[in-house]
Amino acid sequence: MKKNNVETYFRRYLRIGPLGLALWRSVEAKHLGKVALQKPILDIGCGFGEFALAFADEPIDMGIDINARDLYEAAKTKKYKNLTLADARDLPFADNSYASIFSISTLEHIENPDQVLKEAYRVLKPGGILFLTLETDEVDAATFYRPLLKRIGLQSLSDVTSEKYNTLFHRQTLLPKKQWKKKIEKAGFTIEKAQDIISPQVNRLFDILLISAWPSQLLKPILGRRFVFRPKFIEDFMVKKFLHYVAEEEKTGTNLLLIAKKPK
Repeated sequence: MKKNNVETYFRRYLRIGPLGLALWRSVEAKHLGKVALQKPILDIGCGFGEFALAFADEPIDMGIDINARDLYEAAKTKKYKNLTLADARDLPFADNSYASIFSISTLEHIENPDQVLKEAYRVLKPGGILFLTLETDEVDAATFYRPLLKRIGLQSLSDVTSEKYNTLFHRQTLLPKKQWKKKIEKAGFTIEKAQDIISPQVNRLFDILLISAWPSQLLKPILGRRFVFRPKFIEDFMVKKFLHYVAEEEKTGTNLLLIAKKPK
């Protein structure tokens, strides 16, 4: 399931989402696009199909999510052959059903991610690949506004902002990178690759640009998806100014990419 180039991902995302999110998700798409995913493929936490809309050139075999409204919207994208309403901690699939599983920035939003990993191991075929991107406990310190509040002596406001942010974005499990790796291995997987992704620069830009994302975010409960309108010349300008943040290979990163294999 080899994908297009980085600019293609970025342009696709700019047409469906706010700039900050386009930066973040295009980085994840860039890395997933380097992996040869064997079919059938399962997407855990597919949401309303936004990532698949930017990433997938052909329909993904199965997407699951716990939100029925999101699955209804995901069906409209035509990027999934099948969609199932399910809790990732209790997958309604037989053992050894999928050759590849990917999950994009999902496990940190779920209580007891160990059970998700246990289920992923169960439904993955022997020799199959698990691809994960994960937020870690390093993300908040690399944002823009909260560290700024601390520097000017507003520690309490910074803490409250972090609490509200985590509640708003349903962040349940922010763990150190070493702990995420241990959980993968505990579930029975062999880690093939562990890489830091989402550079501090992208993280700060995402945080700075959050304010510009609110119109799109506020429309989501009404439309079921984010809505953006960008003339081609604005899209071209954004690509010229920001693509290098997506294209450059991260030397450091606040998030974790893990590629693991189920032993044969």
